[in-house]
Amino acid sequence: MVGLILASAVTRSTPSFHNPGHLRMWYSSPLRSFDPHLVTAILVLIVLAGIGWFVYFQLKHRASEEKVEANSDEKVFQELVVKQKVIMNKLLELEELHKAGEIADEQFEKKGSLYREHLVKVKIELQRFMD
Repeated sequence: MVGLILASAVTRSTPSFHNPGHLRMWYSSPLRSFDPHLVTAILVLIVLAGIGWFVYFQLKHRASEEKVEANSDEKVFQELVVKQKVIMNKLLELEELHKAGEIADEQFEKKGSLYREHLVKVKIELQRFMD
């Protein structure tokens, strides 16, 4: 009698691990021929690889920014290059406004000479870095 009780306890089925609704959806999906656990593992690996890729390049970018910031001469040089570009763009805008007739000749000459003087100063400072 004890043997029958033990045998029935061992052969009794346990509740299923997966939700029956999820199983029905899986077997009606186009992926039904694949092992669902393998598909889940691959999706998790893809997500983790994407996160790892993002974190790696963020850290790499942050490290390169810190190198540039650590070198104050490089920072000053970059600021001078930006100033030069801005002044050149302002000169071009001034010429376009003059050609369109929105600025008088006197204003054009006055502003143009000021921009050119400032541009010469910036170029002299840039030349110091080049030498």
